[in-house]
Amino acid sequence: MTKVHTDAFIDRADFVHFMASHRRQNSPHPLKFWKATGRPRYLLEVFSLLLAISILFLAYRYYFGSLADVFDEKLCAKPVTELCLLEQQVIDACRVSANCEALSQQKKDAAAAKQTDTPLVLVEVFYEVLCRDSKEFIIEQVFPAFQKVGGIVNMSLVPYGKATERQDGNEYVFTCQHGPNECKGNIIQTCAISLCEGKDRNLALSFVNCMMVSHDSAGAGPSCAKDVGVEWAPIETCSTSSAGNKLQHIMAQRTDSLKPKLNWVPWVVVNGVHTQDIQDQATNDLRKLICDTYKGPRSPGCDS
Repeated sequence: MTKVHTDAFIDRADFVHFMASHRRQNSPHPLKFWKATGRPRYLLEVFSLLLAISILFLAYRYYFGSLADVFDEKLCAKPVTELCLLEQQVIDACRVSANCEALSQQKKDAAAAKQTDTPLVLVEVFYEVLCRDSKEFIIEQVFPAFQKVGGIVNMSLVPYGKATERQDGNEYVFTCQHGPNECKGNIIQTCAISLCEGKDRNLALSFVNCMMVSHDSAGAGPSCAKDVGVEWAPIETCSTSSAGNKLQHIMAQRTDSLKPKLNWVPWVVVNGVHTQDIQDQATNDLRKLICDTYKGPRSPGCDS
């Protein structure tokens, strides 16, 4: 019987184990390969660099973006008449394009009126700061009408209404229909109108409109001055001084001299005349009344 040398034969399981071990020994381990080539460190450096760039970018946007907001806020706080003289980008950024178009049309209408020697329509509005009907009339009729056809109208505001006055020494004491706060608001608007007179009619009317829109009309002076671009300090000084007291006395005289006598507010006088028909037309559509009364070339604002 032939002797078989068992060492010449390899068990199948051992063979498979041998081959697997051989492959592991001759193939670099993935982790060893990445470590050997420095890949983890390289990726970490790239990640750190991207993170640093992102942080710097966000810091830049936050810091310089905040500066830009402050710059825009200060720039846009200027009166609309000044903003409209600047570049279109500034006008768009401050969102006053419509105001600038209205101002441009006002100037064209005023120039046409002057060229044709046509008198402007004089509209006098007698009102009270805290009267709901007065507030609605200023907001819904007076201000929009002036925006559209301001070049053909001379809008005169008289904040006094049904108040009364009595002289006490060198000053006047006012009693208002809606209390002391209304008297305070009336004088503030009187001072603003006086200080803006001859400079910019739009500023005075914008200031008055802003106060009337506010729920606290008598106390909205400082914020409205900032919003429309007028200095509050001179207005405040005027409203608490003898100068403001005298200006309000003038408003009282204008109101008390009305014929017929004022018996409700707002009270509208057009070219020196007040009738019930004028009052009704003004209440319903003041712009149309102005356009129909004006004798010069028709303003585009009458139809837009």
